[in-house]
Amino acid sequence: MIELLNVSKVFGEERAVDGISLTVASGELCVLVGTSGCGKSTTLRMINRLIEHSGGQILIDGHQIRSFNAQVLRRRIGYAIQSTGLFPHWTVARNIGLVPRLLKWAPARVEARVTELMELLGLEPALFADRMPAQLSGGQAQRVGVARALAADPDILLMDEPFGALDPITRETLQDELLRLQSRLRKTIVFVTHDMDEALKLADRIVVMQRGRIVQQGSPQALLRDPADDFVESLLGGPDRGLKQAALTPVSALMQAQDQDLPMGSAASPSVRVDDSLRLALSLMLWHRRERLTVIDHTGRPIGTLSLHDLLGAPQ
Repeated sequence: MIELLNVSKVFGEERAVDGISLTVASGELCVLVGTSGCGKSTTLRMINRLIEHSGGQILIDGHQIRSFNAQVLRRRIGYAIQSTGLFPHWTVARNIGLVPRLLKWAPARVEARVTELMELLGLEPALFADRMPAQLSGGQAQRVGVARALAADPDILLMDEPFGALDPITRETLQDELLRLQSRLRKTIVFVTHDMDEALKLADRIVVMQRGRIVQQGSPQALLRDPADDFVESLLGGPDRGLKQAALTPVSALMQAQDQDLPMGSAASPSVRVDDSLRLALSLMLWHRRERLTVIDHTGRPIGTLSLHDLLGAPQ
């Protein structure tokens, strides 16, 4: 879907992006991560020509982006940013419907699409459609920003630190919402963050950048298992990598399934869900001082056990 071939960006004497090559497959959620000034946001903005690249080629569906009119290109690519960029004097509904109106959709189609997206993102149209951005919480405004980015049903969605200004609870809620949407919509998403925990949670593939270059890319599990250098290892948390890997691994990967009836979990004998993470399971073991947990399915039925021995035997 997106290809960057030896792409560079120079600002005066500064080489912000230095000859990077990257392919983002259709339906992939690719996260660019690194410290401030590493070139990740510049890379993102070159894809929709908010910043023009200095060298190399950027292609979408095999076509060079400079073969498209810049405004036309941007209207076919969703774009969500940390500050939301909502027009303060427009209602929520009008903000969401911006791009479809620019594309000259029929009014009835715009209204239907706005309603659909508000419902999809948990914004009840009767309550929120006529509100102004100043009347929204940070999390609500960010949902509106995401809805606007999705309004014209683009194949590509660019997201630049979209949850960076939110409190931890709201941020986690919107991360979960994005994963839910992606499982349903399968957009091609390039997501920029400086938060490695966010990258590990969201990404199909993580691209680590440093000083304008790509230093490593791969799945979250691959990076945790084998960081390319000390810089990548430090971004991943150093000695905390084991817990981060446990957070990505479901209980189902290591549980011991049992057919016979098992006792239900309780305060004295706690249980863990089959799709919970191994990190949560370890936390429960430490909190309740237990070496074994009952594993339950989505209905609450006990289906197996997970022991501390199972956790320590997890492959590296």
